[in-house]
Amino acid sequence: MNDRHTILIVEDDDQWQGVLREPLEDEGYSVTVIADYQDSRQVLEEHVFDLVILDLLLDKSAPMLGGERLLAHISRRYPGTACIIVSGRGDTRLVRDAFKQHHVVDFIDKDRFDILTFIDAVKAALEHDQVDVAHNGSTQAISLATLRRILNEKFDLQEVKNLCFDLGVDFDDLPGEGKKTREIVAHCQRRSRLEELVASIASARPELLERMTPAAGQSSHPT
Repeated sequence: MNDRHTILIVEDDDQWQGVLREPLEDEGYSVTVIADYQDSRQVLEEHVFDLVILDLLLDKSAPMLGGERLLAHISRRYPGTACIIVSGRGDTRLVRDAFKQHHVVDFIDKDRFDILTFIDAVKAALEHDQVDVAHNGSTQAISLATLRRILNEKFDLQEVKNLCFDLGVDFDDLPGEGKKTREIVAHCQRRSRLEELVASIASARPELLERMTPAAGQSSHPT
């Protein structure tokens, strides 16, 4: 499993694709760049991302297939996925509505773009999208995308349902299809129950917690 944070950039301008992608790759992030709404939906269906960075005015020729619609799709289909929006030309109404209606954690103004500010915003968003887990005398931050990947890859459908039962979560009432792993993590996040979810995962698969947390003597900070 790749422990690097995964970031999806949705931007249709070639120059801005490079401006956003290159500093993130220099920081060691795994970055995927997509230029349009339809391809973004496909990539989101196939992969789990820690963070989505998207241009609100994604397709100027077809605004109904632009950033606003993609944000709505992410909120509906992948609740809890953190988003940073980028835009310019004083799109204050679009930005204000995005913060109100979706899981937008920050806004980057293209007209005032600064690389260091951008990197700081990404780091802050990723720190928000994680849970601290105590293990072997240390505390390790685990991203929510890692939790989703573990549920997707290491648990079958019945085991996921068993986890929900142990947590008192009605699996059938959750939106989505299949294992509903994104919805389960988002449900626990909204109710401040991520630690309980991690504990249930560790109880069912003790070896997974060893992989998610650092070896003794390599902890991020002591408990």
